[in-house]
Amino acid sequence: MKTNVSYTWKTRKQRSWRRIWEDLEIGYLDRDLLPLLILMNRDEEIFTTSSCSGRITVMDSEFPWDRDETNIIFKSHIPVELNDLNFIFKYSPYKKIWIIVNGPIIHFYSSSTRKASRILNAARRIGFKHSGIIHATKTKGFFVELITGIYLTQLIRTRDNIIISIDNMKDLLTTFNSALIEGKNRLQRLFLELKKILPENVDEEIESDLRAKEISLEKSPIEIFEEMIKSKNNS
Repeated sequence: MKTNVSYTWKTRKQRSWRRIWEDLEIGYLDRDLLPLLILMNRDEEIFTTSSCSGRITVMDSEFPWDRDETNIIFKSHIPVELNDLNFIFKYSPYKKIWIIVNGPIIHFYSSSTRKASRILNAARRIGFKHSGIIHATKTKGFFVELITGIYLTQLIRTRDNIIISIDNMKDLLTTFNSALIEGKNRLQRLFLELKKILPENVDEEIESDLRAKEISLEKSPIEIFEEMIKSKNNS
């Protein structure tokens, strides 16, 4: 089965492609995700949507899965040091303070069920075990989520009690940072695996835009991740 690659579908792809560069400019895009997004969008049968390279988040909420009345008070896409989180113990929470690590999550549309299935199978082979086709329509194509299942959460404090003391945070962060790095390594493996099969049908409009932007395609996600760490250490 193949969806109708209509003007509407192509317009959505162009809009999504522009959004990548807008998000990069304002600092909203995970920079180590960019090589994978470029790789996938270079194929004319694919365009990516909201995705994440993996991050550590601190939130003030009743439960870590809440979306309503939730306040994200810290987030980082690179390993976290104890000094980064000292403020938690001076902060008066509205509800409860949780620390969470998520692995990478990639969302994309494909106009071809064969292409969607091929990417899905490749992703599952290298550790994105919880991935799947979420839905499909004739006009939008096949919406796919690639996800590793890497997820940790820990309650740090409530309004009245400290659950994890500052003295114990260092050991906790070692575990959370290790999980974050494992997610980044899986993102790298996904990039290398998809590089073997993409782009299959080159999107000439995307290629033209990349040439106009003089974008280098040489760096991989893990190389940019390492640059991000060095940049923080040197600041």
